[in-house]
Amino acid sequence: MLYYPQLSTGAISQLPVGQRASIRTVSNEMLGGDTIRMADPNDGSMRWQLQYSGLTDVEWASIEQLFEAVEGRLNTFTFLDPTDNLFMWSENWTNSVWTADPLLQRVSGIQDPVGTTNAVQLTNTAQTTQRIMQDIAGASWFQYCFSVYVRSAVSAVVQMGASAGGQDSLTAVPTGPAWTRVVASGRLAIVQDGLAFGIELPAGVSIQAFGAQVEAQPAAGEYKKTFDVGGVYPRTRFESDALTLNTNAPNQNAGTISLYSSLV
Repeated sequence: MLYYPQLSTGAISQLPVGQRASIRTVSNEMLGGDTIRMADPNDGSMRWQLQYSGLTDVEWASIEQLFEAVEGRLNTFTFLDPTDNLFMWSENWTNSVWTADPLLQRVSGIQDPVGTTNAVQLTNTAQTTQRIMQDIAGASWFQYCFSVYVRSAVSAVVQMGASAGGQDSLTAVPTGPAWTRVVASGRLAIVQDGLAFGIELPAGVSIQAFGAQVEAQPAAGEYKKTFDVGGVYPRTRFESDALTLNTNAPNQNAGTISLYSSLV
């Protein structure tokens, strides 16, 4: 699978990032003169404008290599939106996109740090560790940042994890009575399509969790709530059949890339 590349910094893009969502509205005029309008679920698109400056020759070459591999606008690749959360259903831990070990109990409707009741109580009722994970359709070798708000009635230590192809990367984080945003950042050595992120609880441990987020960058950004769509776009194309490069000095390249992705 082909992916839009990360820069040497571990980020997908530089600021500013232009983004536009387009959704078609269907309008029906009734015989009595009333009009019914609704969004068309069979149409929709996302567009991004990525502006780069100071790129090294190697960084620009990685974009050019993808451009040549997909033959300009002809073929698609996967784009990990740098402005979004790659998880789906970031506050619904009982949704089927989350895979939990059989003895990990999940209870929804817990008060969260923003004053609503969208947190979840996770309780390990087993005698061994239990985990809850969500698959992400991204490149396993990219750099990612996984963040989540946690708290527990008594002090405990849980593991934040990334997993692909049987290889795990675990980061131990403490929890306590106050809501705390814990963060784990890094990359896996294995090269494959797709990986998973989640939390592993020791036997008997119970915590509350809220606002899970994965981003294709080294550090955590502002939390973005997601529903049935996350920031992974597998049907993305370049919007032009030409790339324009401005070279200001050795290893100092600039350009603007426009991307398009269908939502259906």
